[in-house]
Amino acid sequence: MVGCTTCHKDKNTAMAPGAPNWRMPPPEQMVFHGRSAAVLCRQLKDPKQNGNRDGAALGKHFQDDPLIGWAWNAGVGRSPPPLARADLVAAVAAWLKAGAPCPAE
Repeated sequence: MVGCTTCHKDKNTAMAPGAPNWRMPPPEQMVFHGRSAAVLCRQLKDPKQNGNRDGAALGKHFQDDPLIGWAWNAGVGRSPPPLARADLVAAVAAWLKAGAPCPAE
C-alpha cells in the first residue's frame, strides 16, 4: 500500500506499530475475529490464502515470522495475545502432527 511505510517502520514507534517487512495482508485475510474455528482452519490450510505454505512452512511461519512475533511486542497501548508464542507454536505443531484436522461447522 502506498504510504503505509510512512508510518509503519521495521519496529514499533509512538505513532504506529511496526515489524521487519511490515505489510498488510489482503482484506479477506486480515480479520480473524468473529470467524468460526472451521473457517479459520480452512483458511490456514489453503495455500491461496496462507502465502502458498504447506504444513511445514506454516509451522515455521508461526515460529519464526517477525510479523507474527510482533503481536507479543506490539507496543504501548496494545495487549499481547492471551498465550505465549511458544504455546502457539506448540499448538500449531500438534495440530499439524495430527493431520491438521478442521472442526465441523
